Amino acid sequence: MPEALTTLLGASDGASSLTLDGFLLRLLSALVFGQVIAWIYIGTRRGVSYTATVAQAAIIMALIVTLVMSVVGNSLARAFGLFGALALIRFRTPVKDARDTVFLFFAVAIGIACGTGNLLGALAGTVVIGGVLWYLSSSRFGSRSGHDGLLRLRMPSVAEAAVKAVLDAHCAWSRIMHMRELSDGSVEYAYQFGLQDLAAAPRLLADVRAVQGAAGVSVLMQDAEELP
Repeated sequence: MPEALTTLLGASDGASSLTLDGFLLRLLSALVFGQVIAWIYIGTRRGVSYTATVAQAAIIMALIVTLVMSVVGNSLARAFGLFGALALIRFRTPVKDARDTVFLFFAVAIGIACGTGNLLGALAGTVVIGGVLWYLSSSRFGSRSGHDGLLRLRMPSVAEAAVKAVLDAHCAWSRIMHMRELSDGSVEYAYQFGLQDLAAAPRLLADVRAVQGAAGVSVLMQDAEELP
C-alpha cells in the first residue's frame, strides 16, 4: 500500500508532515463522500422545500472544511487566524427546512474527518449516517397519518359559510389560520386542513373555486407541490 494512502487511513494531527499526495487524497476523499451526501439529499428530500443548492453546497462544504482542517493541523495560531477570517463572512441565505441544515452539518463533519486524515471515520460516518437518513425518509418516520394542507383564497365574507361547507365535506378537520380585510372589500383567508386521501386535494380545489365570489384559490399540501 502506498505510504500516502497509509497516512490517509490513520488520523494525523500535524499539517507540516502532510505530503502533496496525501493532501490531494484527502480532497479526493472529501469530494467522493460529499457527492454521496448530495445523492442521499437528492434521493430523500421531497416537496417544495427541496433545493439543488443544498446538494451542491454539501459537496463544496466538505472540500472547504477538508482544506481548512489540513491547513490548520495542530497549530493554534493558524486556527485563530482562520477563525478570524471566517468571522468576516456573513451567510444571509435562509434555510427552508431543518433537514437541510442536517445535511450541511453532515458535510462539515465528513470534511473534518477527511481533513484530519481519518478516512475510515469518514467512510463509516457516511455509511451509517447516510443509511439512517435514507431509512428515516423511506419509512416516513415521525409522519402523522393523513395529509395536512393550506388553502388560500379571497372572497366576500358572505361566502365563508359555503367554503366551510366544502372543507367539512372533504376534510377530516379544518380551521382558519389567517383572515385579513382587503381594500376592495373582500377578505383574504387562509385555512389549514387535513385530508385522509391526498387524491381528494384536486376535488377540494375545484369545489372551492366553484364557490361564488372565490378568487385567487390555491392549495399547498405538505410534502407536495402547490396545486395551481
